[in-house]
Amino acid sequence: MTVKELSETAGLSAPACALVKDESTPSAYLDELEKQELYTDAVRFLAFKLPPDAGIKWAIACIKELRSPESQKEKDEALDASNAWIKTPGDQTRFAAKDAGGKATKGESKLLAMAVFMSGGSLAPPGAPETPPPKYAAQKMIAGSVQVTVVSHEPAKAKERYKQALKIGKALDAPGA
Repeated sequence: MTVKELSETAGLSAPACALVKDESTPSAYLDELEKQELYTDAVRFLAFKLPPDAGIKWAIACIKELRSPESQKEKDEALDASNAWIKTPGDQTRFAAKDAGGKATKGESKLLAMAVFMSGGSLAPPGAPETPPPKYAAQKMIAGSVQVTVVSHEPAKAKERYKQALKIGKALDAPGA
């Protein structure tokens, strides 16, 4: 997908879409979004740019690094189930993430677990007719998970926290990551 197609598919804001140039590369465009402090657009763009598994790894890393110290000490079954899916992708771990997400009390973990569930495969239980997830549902939930993580702790420092989240995501998007 071109940067223009990707930004439109991701549903970026009008100011973000106005920054797209014919020669824009995804990396340069993402840098420009960040430079213009269009952080929610930058997060959304990166969530749509990354493959779902890398996007889920990004959201996991953001939760682990940017959560409040108190939240980091609490048991988080949805986060654990999402991590289990990354280590062993498949329907069993994908459905386990869905179940854990249904019980989650933290919004960022609930969104993450649902991103795992919507990342591929059928939404229907085994034996039922194949039901694919809605297109881009995982990417939307990944972006939501990262955004909730950023603003749920120290919202006054959101600018710095967005920059940190984007740094984590760009590292996963780097060649060889």
